[in-house]
Amino acid sequence: MRSKTKISDDNAEWILLMGFVVSFGIIFLAILLNLSAAAGQTPSESVTEFPKSQIRDIRAELTDAAIKSESESDFEAKLDAVRKLALARDSAVVEANLTYGRYADADYDYAELTVHYNNGVTEYDGTYLLPKKL
Repeated sequence: MRSKTKISDDNAEWILLMGFVVSFGIIFLAILLNLSAAAGQTPSESVTEFPKSQIRDIRAELTDAAIKSESESDFEAKLDAVRKLALARDSAVVEANLTYGRYADADYDYAELTVHYNNGVTEYDGTYLLPKKL
């Protein structure tokens, strides 16, 4: 005669439940890995697109022109050449403004050079003080 007690066998249900948990965990980790790779790619592309060397070259040329120029027309001629070169090479717009006599101390008179660079992607503004011995 059979006994009337019910024997429950939950092993198959647990195996199926663990299979779902593991598969959802793998899917979650794959999505997380994909997002982290995409997040790392965007900043590194931004760093490589920044025209650091072009801005340094333009700043060096304009600083040199501001220090060595004897008159405002000399500086404007050099600025015009730099504008044309930047437009031809990088399709960039370069503007500069040189102001004399705004700052001074006991030994030096400082000229203020403001440089604006825009290539359509990057816009950069910088202000530099250039000393001239009194």
